[in-house]
Amino acid sequence: MHIFKKLIPVEEAQRILISYAREVKECEEVDIDNALGRVVAEDIYAGIDIPSFDRATRDGYAVIAEDTYAASERTPIKLQLRGYIKTGSYPKNILTHGEAFRIDTGASLPRGANAIVPIEYTSEENGYVIIFRRVSPWANIQWAGADIARGEIIVQRGTIITPRHIGALAGIGYPRIKVRRKPKVAVFSIGDELISVDSKLTPGKIYDINIHTLTSLIRKSGGEPVVLGIAKDSTESILKKLKEGLEVADIIISSGGSSVGQSDFIRAAVEELGAEILFHGVMSKPGKPVLGSRIGDKLYIGLPGNPASAILSFILYVKPVISKMLGIKPTHRTPGGLVLKRREYGVKGRRLYKTIAIKRRNSDYVYESLPASSESISTLSKADAYFIIPEDTEFIDSGIAVNLSFFDAQPQLAGIFIVGEYSPSILRSIISIIGDKYLVRYIRRDYEATLLAVEEEVADIAIFTKEVKNSIRLTRKIALAGDASRGDIVTAMRNIEGERIIVVGSHQSAILRYLNGLAEAVIAPKELLDLYGVEEYRIIGQEPLYIYASRDLSEIIRNVLKNLSNL
Repeated sequence: MHIFKKLIPVEEAQRILISYAREVKECEEVDIDNALGRVVAEDIYAGIDIPSFDRATRDGYAVIAEDTYAASERTPIKLQLRGYIKTGSYPKNILTHGEAFRIDTGASLPRGANAIVPIEYTSEENGYVIIFRRVSPWANIQWAGADIARGEIIVQRGTIITPRHIGALAGIGYPRIKVRRKPKVAVFSIGDELISVDSKLTPGKIYDINIHTLTSLIRKSGGEPVVLGIAKDSTESILKKLKEGLEVADIIISSGGSSVGQSDFIRAAVEELGAEILFHGVMSKPGKPVLGSRIGDKLYIGLPGNPASAILSFILYVKPVISKMLGIKPTHRTPGGLVLKRREYGVKGRRLYKTIAIKRRNSDYVYESLPASSESISTLSKADAYFIIPEDTEFIDSGIAVNLSFFDAQPQLAGIFIVGEYSPSILRSIISIIGDKYLVRYIRRDYEATLLAVEEEVADIAIFTKEVKNSIRLTRKIALAGDASRGDIVTAMRNIEGERIIVVGSHQSAILRYLNGLAEAVIAPKELLDLYGVEEYRIIGQEPLYIYASRDLSEIIRNVLKNLSNL
């Protein structure tokens, strides 16, 4: 082997090492409180809806919106008070015309109510509430499943768990998760001049700094360090450490002894073990004398002894290998700011921290805004960063650059944005095919917002309920569950009319009302009834779904959708 005769580019050295890194297959279960920094080994989907009931988003009065249509400051209307619904209670009484319930923010909506009048537009008098402003149907209500829908992806395999993920997992009642075993990284230093930090310093000796910095970097990168200590500048001493490392670890690294002259000892040791030298010398400063080799099926990476070079070389060559072994998706440098693609509105008199999900697109970055509501768990788990709209600013116009603050020191930006209508079957099918390659972020949007995301080239995949250009048409079955002859039929489908039809704001709300005995029948997509374990229903129709995919994904998505004939 000719030392440093052929220096290779940094990217080539990284590619070689990553290509030989073996992914750790072993998994273990941990409590979510002990999951911080661990890598998820499975896709985790929500098993419940958040919220799991229709709830008020304002303190006020639950009413039938139509009762308030004549209300104004000059001609207020009067409704009889039926009671007070506090947060944490579940109302059993049915609201009828001419009545109202006092209700707290977050409390469950009573049966019969379809709007909340904020308390600031009311007063109470002798068992009645006086209302000075009309409200529209669905005003100030968060529907069941509006934040997180049952069957929605919460954490994708290969994700590094952050405090925000832990909050989302707690929110869906997920106390334990399956994570990848930490790769064991054996580490030792080489040099006659080195002594451990608990030894007395004598002339000619220096403390071994690298063993401690590298151990910390291994832990920070998701590995489990196995400290082998210090090897002397001799083939025998280095060989002994390498043999120890091969016995106890998945990968071995060392620092020092890789420069010309000293490297003869390392070369002799690895050759005695039958190692394949992958490269020795990289086109970088610092970090030129990095050694990459493979001993059997395990990598051994020799790093420079200079502390700064050792740290930089670890970040460049060892950290990507550990990430590959853990199944972590590749990360990219994050932007310090973004140019807004659309006008973003603030909140009058209040500073708005506008949360966004960010995706890398070629050499640029695009974003999708997320709900600013305080109760949103989905925003907590999906947001990558935020920017500020000051309290005295009505809006920031498109084309303006904003500074970003990231939630995590190592942001995990999405590779794919899926935007639009919720279909658990479509989402699962897509993630099962592309999830190993891409970190996927699903963001629920209405038709207009989804169309805008496509037009702005933010959405890679979009799901519509109306036909759009270059989309693939699917149909999903619509079913009726329950006894429609006995009473109310609840649905979120606005095109269904009838005397006993009650239209609500989400399919999740409709199904949960039926399952909780608040309606005698429900009309909803078959795939959602199946998801909730509703076994008895009959198919009464179908509705079209239109799936758009960007040009580079269109063939993959077309093949995925071929297998969804029974939607």
